[in-house]
Amino acid sequence: MMLLTSGQVSMAISSGIVFIFTLVLFLSGYVLQQRTVHSLQAAIKPRLPKPLPAPEPIAPPALNVKWARPMGGRPEPDEGLEQFMAEQKLNWNQLGYVQMVRDPEELCSAVMLLGDLHGARSPAKKILLFPRPWVKEAEDESWDPQRDTTRRLLRTAALRYGVVLMPMKPIVDGADDSLPSSYSLASLYLLTDYERIISLQGPGLLLDASALDSLLAFSKSEPMAAYPATPDRKDLSTNLLLVHPSAETYRQLKESRSSQPMTDLDLFRQSFSVPESLISQWSLSIGNLIYESTRLRDAIDGFNATVFEEATAYVRFSDPEIPGPEYDIPYFEKAAIRPKNNEARAVWEGLYEKFRQRRMEVCGLDLEVWSKPMLEPEMSESNDVEDL
Repeated sequence: MMLLTSGQVSMAISSGIVFIFTLVLFLSGYVLQQRTVHSLQAAIKPRLPKPLPAPEPIAPPALNVKWARPMGGRPEPDEGLEQFMAEQKLNWNQLGYVQMVRDPEELCSAVMLLGDLHGARSPAKKILLFPRPWVKEAEDESWDPQRDTTRRLLRTAALRYGVVLMPMKPIVDGADDSLPSSYSLASLYLLTDYERIISLQGPGLLLDASALDSLLAFSKSEPMAAYPATPDRKDLSTNLLLVHPSAETYRQLKESRSSQPMTDLDLFRQSFSVPESLISQWSLSIGNLIYESTRLRDAIDGFNATVFEEATAYVRFSDPEIPGPEYDIPYFEKAAIRPKNNEARAVWEGLYEKFRQRRMEVCGLDLEVWSKPMLEPEMSESNDVEDL
């Protein structure tokens, strides 16, 4: 039997220690790697929505009460609905969000919204409808500032946010395809590859996509489900449209629009009866699906900014005194119309500032220069009297 010398024993012990530390280091690296992989998978995995509250036993609040509140509130989550959600087999390739732009000035806001949906990991498709002549302009190599910006934003939408680009034709055959008025929201009904689509009117900001995803995923397929324009549900608006595309519905809308000029709102009001064509009351109970910025100016005592932001899905800028969030409004002009309530004012100002930041981040564009329109001078009395 061979006896080991003290040197050999020391070497064996040292080798064992090195082996143990190497093994520990390897296992630590492996665990860290697996955590990183799982984190990346969770980050890129589409976020599945929670189902809408069932009509029973969850009863929606009365609209006159809901609309009187300074902000909406969502019902507490029902754990019993988790099983319902697990049993749903949704084909997200047939569900989508659509932005339709008629004018290059609208393009940035549309790309911003679709980009925010992408960032929120909404599993639905993102679609951009735009005039077909823009495709020809994109193929034109001649340089034009506006054309170059349009081309760049279309590329950004497709490459960065995975947006499906869909050129569209005028609603009336033979109409001037260079005029924004030649295009209509009726073109939504040509997207027959999709079972349901949501159209949000801009400009606006997305605060939370989960409620909108739930509305899109778990609603019935109807020709039109529009957001009510009034609390009494006697009229529809184009702020939020949930539609089931159909070639037959498009044909009917096209015939109506070809017979006489009218706005999209008038076309839809003429073609779809209310309240049957409005979003159901129990769908509205999930919170503020869409909120007009001007309503923040009516906020009462008790308005809570945190609750508002948590319960609101989308805010549309609609302050009539100023042109929109795309413009650099002088401070004194905005100060004159901002909400009086302190928390509502902070939300209102924060929304405009966030839009400015997102506009630069997504589109690389500063706010447009704006000056208040001058009133026409009144004619003097001397101009009203003929010279003798």
